[in-house]
Amino acid sequence: MTRLPAFLLCTSIAVGAGCSKTEKPVFNGAGFTADPAPPGPLNGLFLTTDNGSDQVSAVDPLTRQVKWNIPVGFIPVELEGPHHMTADPGGQFAYLNLSEAVIGSGSGPHGSHGTGTIPGFVLKLSTKDASLAAFVPVDPNPGDLTITPDGKTIYVTHYDLVKLGKGVQAGDLRQGDSNLVVINPQSMSVTRRVPLCPAAHGTRLSPDAKTLYATCLTDEMVVVDLATFTVTRKLLPGITTESPSCTRCPYALSVAPDATVWVSSLGPGGGTTGGGRVDVYDPAANAFDAARSVPNLCGRALFAAFHQKSASPTDYLAYVPEQGGSCGDSVQIYQSAGPGQPSASAGQVALARDACFNAHILMLSPDGKTGYLVCEGDHVNPGTFAFLDLQNNSVISSAPLGVFPDGMAFIP
Repeated sequence: MTRLPAFLLCTSIAVGAGCSKTEKPVFNGAGFTADPAPPGPLNGLFLTTDNGSDQVSAVDPLTRQVKWNIPVGFIPVELEGPHHMTADPGGQFAYLNLSEAVIGSGSGPHGSHGTGTIPGFVLKLSTKDASLAAFVPVDPNPGDLTITPDGKTIYVTHYDLVKLGKGVQAGDLRQGDSNLVVINPQSMSVTRRVPLCPAAHGTRLSPDAKTLYATCLTDEMVVVDLATFTVTRKLLPGITTESPSCTRCPYALSVAPDATVWVSSLGPGGGTTGGGRVDVYDPAANAFDAARSVPNLCGRALFAAFHQKSASPTDYLAYVPEQGGSCGDSVQIYQSAGPGQPSASAGQVALARDACFNAHILMLSPDGKTGYLVCEGDHVNPGTFAFLDLQNNSVISSAPLGVFPDGMAFIP
């Protein structure tokens, strides 16, 4: 009789015996267990955004294996597209874009990459246990993001093809300009919106964090003075007119040790037939240095990484992931050159398809001996995280990630 729920006991005892409507049943059994166990801490790991499976993968560089797959997003039954991420320099938080637009998802509010019509979000994850600490809505189709060295400001670009289409229809590309959204990560609030250019994507800061650079689909790059938020658009070398029908289609950029900006382009038509290239912007000259361009790649150029070889910031190797198309994927290596001097090829790392298909973004170990490469895969099956031996220009191993991984951050 004592094992019956309280409400049944009350029905069998006179009302005056003391039971009331406010009495609550008490569970005295064994505690429930969690399945799976919560992840964390994430410090010392690489995180990747797997936008085709709505998760963040945590990769251990010591074991070269995925330690955790962490679900992200608000709607478990819909793909919401985590797309690119950055890390708090203090190692306490990771920040990622939730684009609400996923390749292959078709039309509608979510759309495919760049064609979503609803606002995206920036999520703030605690590195202690990967829990969602906070989030803030931004504009539709957030593309890339970067954080200041002091961890006090986040900048988010938007690869908004819908807005670009409206500008084209109106005959005014300025109406197609996407915004740079500025976020205070402590309060997770938007502090400013700055019109940049059509379909801005790859973005990074200058070494002194006073200038922001971003690619624009319209064959140009923007230079943003962060003291005044003055925006200057720079056409790529050889491009004479801003046009929505891009012939270079810049998508990614990285800042080298000498503060030059390496702009990676996919090629005509978004690189469907290859023909990507790299152009180098020299902030000291306030112009692109056409002599240092790397033209006529077989495939598409993506996010590069750099290793400084000596005390001189002008002496470095540039490693450019190439989605090779008919040539196969690779990481192309270039020796830095001075102003007006061609960037010289210094070899390549050939990538077998089972180890890395559609190379996207690369980071290096501090000593420059190991490369960490996120590979998209075929956007249907799992992509991979490839470990590269940069002393012998070879692949050490690779580990499977989620579907279509495209962003990476290292958690200090």
